[in-house]
Amino acid sequence: MSESPAPLSDPILTERLRLRPFTLEDAPVAHEWFSDPEVMHHIPGGPDATLDDTRQRITRYLQHGLTHGFTKWLVTDRATGELLGDGGLYTLPNDPRVELGFRFARQHWGKGYACEMGQAWMEQYAQMLPGKPLYGIVLPEHSRSQRVLEKLGFEPVGEEPVYGRVMKVYQHPHHDMRPNL
Repeated sequence: MSESPAPLSDPILTERLRLRPFTLEDAPVAHEWFSDPEVMHHIPGGPDATLDDTRQRITRYLQHGLTHGFTKWLVTDRATGELLGDGGLYTLPNDPRVELGFRFARQHWGKGYACEMGQAWMEQYAQMLPGKPLYGIVLPEHSRSQRVLEKLGFEPVGEEPVYGRVMKVYQHPHHDMRPNL
């Protein structure tokens, strides 16, 4: 990206969720989903083997945020503070395109958190980089994430190798980022 927006730091609030930047102190709890083979099954690179792997992942996210103005953040329950998962915006490897990505601990699947979090990030993205397309990159067999992207208004635009695997590429066609919920 030629001009990165100022890094986000204030929490993003939705009806049920609070999105906030990671800290290294979050690593032990985040490791619970980053090391879960079922949660990480559709994530290139697979699960984190050690707590240090999760710390390194969080460090990469923090650096990405400083470099690009956005990154993956923690998703917490607004009422209880429980850590639910993570999600946010990330540039594709060696590519200026920005993707919306997310993952949640298994016990939080199917509760609509991904759509709620995704909508909040789409609104931030529209303010930070108005008129720029937003992408979703998903393994072709990962139907649950594909449904989330489609509910958010993304449309499939093809398949291509990303992260060393053939991925289904989605693009959000509208600049106002309104979902199809």
